This record gives sequence, C-alpha cells and structure tokens, in this order.
Amino acid sequence: MGCAAIAKRSLAPAFASHPAFELVAIASRTPEKAAEFASGYAARPCSYSELVGADDVDLVYCPLPTGLHHEWVKKCLEAGEHVLCEKSLACTYDEAEDLVETARAHGLFLMESFQFRFHAQNLFVKGLLKDGVIGPLRQVVVRFGIPPFPDGVKNIRYSSELGGGALLDNGAYTVKAATYLLGQDIKVIAAVKGGETDALGGVDLTGAIMMQARNGVPIQTAYGFDHFYQNGYEIWGRDGKITTTRAFTAREDFAAPVIVETTRGREDRTFNDDHFARLLDYVAVSISSGSVESEYDECLNQARLLQAVRGEAWT
Repeated sequence: MGCAAIAKRSLAPAFASHPAFELVAIASRTPEKAAEFASGYAARPCSYSELVGADDVDLVYCPLPTGLHHEWVKKCLEAGEHVLCEKSLACTYDEAEDLVETARAHGLFLMESFQFRFHAQNLFVKGLLKDGVIGPLRQVVVRFGIPPFPDGVKNIRYSSELGGGALLDNGAYTVKAATYLLGQDIKVIAAVKGGETDALGGVDLTGAIMMQARNGVPIQTAYGFDHFYQNGYEIWGRDGKITTTRAFTAREDFAAPVIVETTRGREDRTFNDDHFARLLDYVAVSISSGSVESEYDECLNQARLLQAVRGEAWT
C-alpha cells in the first residue's frame, strides 16, 4: 500500500523472492504509479481502497507517510488483513493503542517494521550481552543522523500534516534500539528537540533523549535530519565496550562491523545479512502460528516512549 522508496528498493523485492509470500497487488493514490510499480512483478495495480479487503490479500505492507497510518492500517485490520507497517506506526500513543485494540479484536498480526532487529550483526551483539562479555553494563549510546533530503520541503518527512519530523523517523530507531538491547522496561528522563524552520515545514530536525533502563543503566540517544550520516550504538560495560556502525541500515552487500574491546583484547567482526528477508521469515512464522501478542506489546511500548519524549521535549 504505497509506492515509497523503501517499498521499491527493499520490501517489494523481498516479498517477491520469499518462499512464504506471493506479491499479488500494489496500490497507489494514482493509477499510473501503481501500474509502473506493479509492472516489475506479477502483481495487479490498484487503489488503496481496492487493496482493503481484497479476497486474495492476507497481509498488507504499509509504507505510507506516518500521518496516514492510522486511517489506512485500521481499514486493513477491520477488513481482516494482517499488517506490516513502516515505522513509526502512528503519530500518537492513542492512535497506536487504537490500532493494537483493532488488531487484537480481529486476531490479526500487526507489526512495526524495524528490520534491524533481525540482522546478524545485532543478534550477535545481543548474544554478547547475554554472555556478559563486557561485564555489568554501565551505559548505552545510540546515534542516527542523516543529511538534509535533496528534494527539500517536497519530502514527506518535512510535512507536519503527514507525520513528519526527525523523532518519528530516525529518532524512532534510537528508541527502538534501546528496548532491543535492554528490554521493554525503560523510562524517559529528559529530551530536547530543535532545528525547526518554516523553510522545511516547521518539523523537528534534530533531537536527543536521555532514558534509563529498569536496572539503572543510562541510555543516551542523538538523531536528526541535518547531520553527517551515521548510525549505530556503543555499549559500555565495566570490563569492555561494544561498538557498531550501520546498525540500522546495513544492506545485504555491506559488511556490518562489530568491534569488541575488553580487558582481554580486541576482536573485530563483520556480518553480511539480508535483514529484510529475516524480517519476512519472522512475519511468516508469526502469522502461520498465530503468535501476535508480543508485537502488540512492542508497538505499544514504542508508542509510549515516543509520547514520553514529546512530553519532555515539546514543552
């Protein structure tokens, strides 16, 4: 549902090549865009409304602007379709809660598409933490900065009406990384935002968040649209440090690094993986097994934290 760049570049090819899925329809606001996109696949072009409740559609992937998610994801769920939705799932906690309640009422799968959760690089790091390789944790630092978008104010990320702004875009990754690494029980301590200009839609362009995990470990994040490109995280322990780069956007042909420095020495590892394929592995198993509740919790907790960030930074 939608012809976003991530759909064209990553998800449509992933669905088309995955053995558990058949790509049957591609929807757009305009027939021409739908036809052009669908022509590369054995799929029919259609409108958003035609995709909702289509007899041959079990799952809808929604990469629409965040401001349109609540309307169209809810329509799909009410029509009995599972949904994989691009981040952020919704603009507010209330919207996210409404979508989760709708999915639960219909027994449907609803997931926010943070594909980095399934990349071998990040799974390796999770294993290191489980094994206590760097000792008791002391701090986590997460960063995701991207340069200004070349199409300027035309880019949907600069539109407040469409749910734009850095927090709901790459800032959401930094929040998700915190819960991915340290668990869901995290609270927001402080947050700041900035960079708003009328020339770029008045949305937040940069921000930083201070959080804390239940075990007391502090988490610092920094993100924004007006930065030198970077993404990754550092995990500091009593006995060592883990450093990653390209932790959120490593394509299959990119060797994503993990550097482990401890009192015993240094180890450098790299991981090539197709995290979109791994994401779809998970989606397929979850739908076929009826395992849906854990992703409801993931969606609600992410929305809770983003709402808390707004409460700290938007005052």
